[in-house]
Amino acid sequence: MKILKKKAQSLIEYGLILALVAVIAVTVLGKFGKTMTDSADKTSKTINSAADNAAANYCKSIGQTYDEATGTCKD
Repeated sequence: MKILKKKAQSLIEYGLILALVAVIAVTVLGKFGKTMTDSADKTSKTINSAADNAAANYCKSIGQTYDEATGTCKD
């Protein structure tokens, strides 16, 4: 009977720890979610801009112009 109580106590402790971690995670995401989203958006825009610049430079190097609408080089 003692072993069963000890196992039950351990399971309850693990459950409480898991609940605490969940509360902390929700709190952190609530406070920093907007900041993280803004940072991801800025990174995405920077990468897209770099890709467009690279494509435009490539088109220029082969004597064509870059069409942003289609993402291709045009004569």
